[in-house]
Amino acid sequence: MSNVYEGLTAKEADDVLRGRIGSIICDTLAEARGMGRKAWDDRDIFNWSYQVSGMIAVSIEIRRRDGPTT
Repeated sequence: MSNVYEGLTAKEADDVLRGRIGSIICDTLAEARGMGRKAWDDRDIFNWSYQVSGMIAVSIEIRRRDGPTT
C-alpha cells in the first residue's frame, strides 16, 4: 500500500489533510441534506457526530504518522 504523503512537503501534506477533512464534512452535509424529516428526527445525532469526529481523528493520526514533518 502506498503512502499518500510520500514525496510531499509538510505544507503539501497539510493541504491533503485539509482536503480529506473537507471531504468528510461535505459527505456528512450531503447525507444530512438528503434526509427526510422522519429520518432526521430518528437520527442519533450524538452517535453521528461521534462517527464523523472519529473519521477526522483517524485522518489526522495518519497524517501525523505517515506525513513529512519538515
